[in-house]
Amino acid sequence: MKSLIQYFRDTIHNEKGQSAIEYIVICTALVTMLLITSSHNSIYNIVSHTMQDKYNSYEFAVSISDPPSKQFDDEVEQDADKVKDIMHTLKKIKHLIGHSIIPDITHGKIPSMDSIKEFGKLVESLF
Repeated sequence: MKSLIQYFRDTIHNEKGQSAIEYIVICTALVTMLLITSSHNSIYNIVSHTMQDKYNSYEFAVSISDPPSKQFDDEVEQDADKVKDIMHTLKKIKHLIGHSIIPDITHGKIPSMDSIKEFGKLVESLF
């Protein structure tokens, strides 16, 4: 059984094994450069922190989101329709107050019963 030193000597003298030695030297140099962690700006630290940040962001996004479903889409659409109805009712209330109730009060009149009933119906429809 050959010793490691004898193996490398034979490999260096053998022309066919020279490329293997070159690959070993280059790979060793690259791994050494990656593993040198003496500074925060080393390649290893930059790559590992970037990967950790990306994974943490992905993990957070997955943990807070629900997968989309038809039921969820339908609920959102129903809620949007309810909001539209409420906004439409509020516009009607604004119009009623601005065009009949307030002008009556500013002219010293009591608002008509029809205006008051319509106002009450609109307010009830909000609930």
